[in-house]
Amino acid sequence: MRGSVVERLRRCGRPNCACASDPDARHGGTFLTVSLHGKTQAVHVRPEDEAAIRAAVAAYQRLWTLIDALTACELADLRRGVRERRRSRQRRRA
Repeated sequence: MRGSVVERLRRCGRPNCACASDPDARHGGTFLTVSLHGKTQAVHVRPEDEAAIRAAVAAYQRLWTLIDALTACELADLRRGVRERRRSRQRRRA
């Protein structure tokens, strides 16, 4: 799953709550943030779902690390082929 798991502190909105007057008393929560179609969306993560969501985000990051490594290999092969063709043309001319 693409996204980031973040911890946020926020006010609950109740005027009698301590978080209304004390910034250190804000309520914490875990959220999954994902950018889709140019907009960032945040979804509250329940404590019982947090481990599974963190694992899914980590798996996505590992996948992109592998894709980047494969892309680097393919790019190196492409450049090697260009160099070899260039050398063979130079040998034919000489």
